[in-house]
Amino acid sequence: MIVGLGLSAVGAKRLVRTLWRVVDGAKAIEAGDLTVTVPVTSRDEMGQLAEAFNSMAGQLRTKERIKDTFGKYVDPRVVAQLIDTTKENIDQAERRIATVLFSDLKGFTTISEQLTATAMVGLLNRYFTVVAEQIRAHNGILEKYIGDAVVAFWVPPFAPGDTHATSACLAALAHRDAVIALRPELPQLLGLRRNVPDLTVRMGLATGEVVVGTVGAPTAKSFAVIGDTTNLASRLEGVNKIYGTTIIVAEETFRLAQNVIEARELDSVVVVGKSEPVRIFELMGPVGTVESGRLELRDVYGTGLEAYRRQDWDAAEHRFSDCLRLCPDDGPSRVLRARIEAFRAGAPGPDWNGVWYLGEK
Repeated sequence: MIVGLGLSAVGAKRLVRTLWRVVDGAKAIEAGDLTVTVPVTSRDEMGQLAEAFNSMAGQLRTKERIKDTFGKYVDPRVVAQLIDTTKENIDQAERRIATVLFSDLKGFTTISEQLTATAMVGLLNRYFTVVAEQIRAHNGILEKYIGDAVVAFWVPPFAPGDTHATSACLAALAHRDAVIALRPELPQLLGLRRNVPDLTVRMGLATGEVVVGTVGAPTAKSFAVIGDTTNLASRLEGVNKIYGTTIIVAEETFRLAQNVIEARELDSVVVVGKSEPVRIFELMGPVGTVESGRLELRDVYGTGLEAYRRQDWDAAEHRFSDCLRLCPDDGPSRVLRARIEAFRAGAPGPDWNGVWYLGEK
């Protein structure tokens, strides 16, 4: 009996030791340490338990590597959501109210012609790095790159509630500032001492209903937003070329974010491919950060815009001239003053509502 009890005690001790090793390993995995393994000291049931634990830990490491790798191609939050989605639900999409951002580098085609392939890739990679940081820091999803263009969107649950428009506007302003901060790096980044290109970004933002979800072929999918809102954001990015601005937002985006950002109304336009007019606004900066001179320019321009819409050409021209005295390179004031000169030669009809039809993207 004594020998039997002794052997039982030894076996129980070995059993408990293995169990405690598995428990300690499980706690380590729970804490985030996926490198833990349990020594396999026998080939009995306890050894099989240790092997099963090590196999589970290895599968978790593999899954984490997959998640980390694809997180460099698709937003990590989207990857996590897709991994946790059942196979039956992976292709589901839903309608949501979202804010979409399109951005593009001004004159990048011309810039790229002056660079070697290595310098061009280095510039793009550095630019995309700072852009991705700002978009993710403001709860946005970076959908894709199209050449030098960036497409991002803000939608629940990633941007909770109605904060998507505000987050998108703040991200756009941070995006603009990050590009400005990048300019001093360009000589070293491009290997140029002279004729260093001026890096300027243009952005368009729109808010509205979209379809969000996974789209694509069975072997190649993407997590994307689809709808008129996406198309409008793309068009507004191009509208910056006409007005000489950097960031243009649609009226609904401004309405949702107006307590947090400063903006000035530019015009009412019908963009290419659309039939309904949209009021557009130039995004200036977060509330409390815009210089008083810029705010004065906005107010004077607003008075001129009101006169322009009621066809009071003299008052409107006077106000836009005041704007140019405040800011000689103000693009919107130049554009509307030029229109007034054209309207003096051939005035629009009495039913004119101030909407301008854009003939180019």
